[in-house]
Amino acid sequence: MPLPDLTIAQAVLTADSRGVRIVAQTEDFDAPEAERIAVLFGSRPAGVACPLAHFACPFGKKSVCVVTVADRPDSSIGFRFLVLARNLYRRLGDPFAIADRFAPEWSAKGSLEGLEWPPEPLPRRRVEQLQEILKSGDTALLLGSTQALVDGGRAVIERPAPAEEFLRGLWQLLPERSRAELWPASFAFSNELGFHAVAMPVLPSDTTRLRHSEDGLRDYPQSRYELHLQIAIEAGDQRELDTLLARRTSDDTIRLGLTIIALSLLLATAFKFLF
Repeated sequence: MPLPDLTIAQAVLTADSRGVRIVAQTEDFDAPEAERIAVLFGSRPAGVACPLAHFACPFGKKSVCVVTVADRPDSSIGFRFLVLARNLYRRLGDPFAIADRFAPEWSAKGSLEGLEWPPEPLPRRRVEQLQEILKSGDTALLLGSTQALVDGGRAVIERPAPAEEFLRGLWQLLPERSRAELWPASFAFSNELGFHAVAMPVLPSDTTRLRHSEDGLRDYPQSRYELHLQIAIEAGDQRELDTLLARRTSDDTIRLGLTIIALSLLLATAFKFLF
């Protein structure tokens, strides 16, 4: 596998009643794409505050953006964009850890320097860390949401303010491959960006039938991944936890099956002509 591009572009945007504008950016930053994403994040409902939130989503065809969102002193909303190559994001998979690595420069104006991810993976997820997440969080909601996402569903919960702790905990429970392909938002004013897991002040209508509300997530049918994950965490079994977190996604399994079928057909055709 080729080494990923470690460079990270960044920008700071603000949004208010007059619209969205770029305040600071690195050279060659795709400002129109960032403005589009900030607009699709949604308009703030009256009386709703956003002290700190994060989300991740595709940025063009070859990149991913990790965005920090926060209220600014002038009553606008600030967006700090970090834009990285898709292959780097797939290797990391945790937008919250990416955002935490680089503190926003909210006072920046004009030109910004580019950033670079160090040539190292994120720390291994320890069983003690996940034990604390289940102990301090809403266990039923966390585990139900985890299984729903693994099964291809979406988790949408109603909250008056960002659900940072919940989304951060949920992302620690997901398999490596799954969380690299899913898009979280600890808060958003709309779901036009198609988040797979999101907290919102007002829930939109659901036309996909893939979305699960909070009650549905708590009562989501327990399946293999959730069951074995809970057992491994409660037993303190690091080896089993590592195996579960490294599991294939359902799409990976389908692709592998199709590859095997294609190779079988190719071999059958070759033998037919040879013999």
